Amino acid sequence: MVVSESVRQHAHVIGGREVAPADGYISRVNPATGEVVAMFPNGTAAETLSAIAAARNEFDSGEWPRLSGTQRSRILQRWSELIAEHTETLVRIEIEEGGKPARVARGDIEGVVTLTSYAAALAQNLTGESHTDFGSDLQAMVVHEPVGVVGAIVPWNFPSIIFAQKVPFALAAGCTVVVKPSEMTSGTAIEMTRLGHEAGIPASALNVVTGYGVPVGDTLVRSEDVDMISFTGSTRTGLQVLKGQEVNFKRVSLELGGKSAAIVFDDANIDAAIDGVLFSIYMNQGQVCCAGSRLLVQDSIADEFLARLADRVNQLSVGDPADASIDLGPLISEQHRDLVAGFVDRAVQDGASLGTTNALPEVPEGTAFYPPVVLNEVTPDMPIFSDEVFGPVLTTTRFTSVDEAIELANTSQYGLAGSVWTTNINTALTVARRVRTGTIEINTSLEGQPQLPFGGYKTSGIGREKGAEGLREFTETKTIGIRTTPRESFF
Repeated sequence: MVVSESVRQHAHVIGGREVAPADGYISRVNPATGEVVAMFPNGTAAETLSAIAAARNEFDSGEWPRLSGTQRSRILQRWSELIAEHTETLVRIEIEEGGKPARVARGDIEGVVTLTSYAAALAQNLTGESHTDFGSDLQAMVVHEPVGVVGAIVPWNFPSIIFAQKVPFALAAGCTVVVKPSEMTSGTAIEMTRLGHEAGIPASALNVVTGYGVPVGDTLVRSEDVDMISFTGSTRTGLQVLKGQEVNFKRVSLELGGKSAAIVFDDANIDAAIDGVLFSIYMNQGQVCCAGSRLLVQDSIADEFLARLADRVNQLSVGDPADASIDLGPLISEQHRDLVAGFVDRAVQDGASLGTTNALPEVPEGTAFYPPVVLNEVTPDMPIFSDEVFGPVLTTTRFTSVDEAIELANTSQYGLAGSVWTTNINTALTVARRVRTGTIEINTSLEGQPQLPFGGYKTSGIGREKGAEGLREFTETKTIGIRTTPRESFF
């Protein structure tokens, strides 16, 4: 294992203090070079409990939940400004730890700034209801209170932006937070937490414990002092999070897997559709939960569309993610690359055909590069049609009618996102209403904005992030009844 000359050695951030690990470090290898670039604490249950205790004390007795929304808003807005000022550092961390192409990494940090600023605005707009029509003697209020201590479990594919879809919104609601980032990509969570404290977030209101799912994530999930878990990751792990509530019954928000369909009709703008399909599957090497990994194309244009698509895919560049001209960097690890390759090999054995010839350039040994792939002639009975690959692999399936396209799109355990490409508004809206996904876009892909809720149907999750609903996720609803005169005795 090669060690980079500038290895970042991190600590937990607990109660505002940088806490050295009790059980050593986890080495993070840059998947584009094979070099160790960062060392993260190998968190223990005791360290996690310490962070939970800090967050619990701040919520129960500290200032953060008791500040006005305007006061919290000002601090969160300052946080977004500090993140913007440290863009270059955060982009470099994203590239080195995750193999994220420079253009994607920069876009992610810009997204973090926007999300944090939007959450700051929401902090001033958490409203309730007043009911005054129960007669002259009775009225009531419905109020939204912070849910309490939140355990935020963040994955490796978008470590900064998914942090920002959770943490600023929880803080805006008045909650306190313990963040468990991926053991592979913890750097931005630690750096952004430091910036948050600098902005004025109380030390114990925002904590980070790095390490593996067991014990760190498991301790968060099972602790009775944690009031809510906000988890993004695989459906398999999401089910384990739910099982962890057999005793606790805490609030759970889950953003899980996807197998989204891009549906292209024969009247679509072909150039725009090809661009959208390429972006939705190959951005960030396909390591995107809402990636358009299934292309459903109308049979009457399929031959032309697939030929032109293959030409574009074969032109995509793979290489050093720090190079701003590169389209695809490496996958997150060699193990994940081998998993993706196994999916492709199995699909070919099952009868799918390779529609691309994109070959890898010469890359360093010990890296995790993998070329973009198109698999044609995929049928619904093949595992590749249903299984989430989480890599740069696009399957293609032909359809003849609107009803068949909708049926194919809904033939999935997942329901996270999708797109429809057509110039017929009736077709577009029919498909958008009948495909069972949390998000469906018409003639575009992956254009979510901070104001728009994000989450899934079926096994793609529970709850929503972003938008006003993303703030409400971190609140409990309370009814307060008020009687202004003595009530008539019942007994």
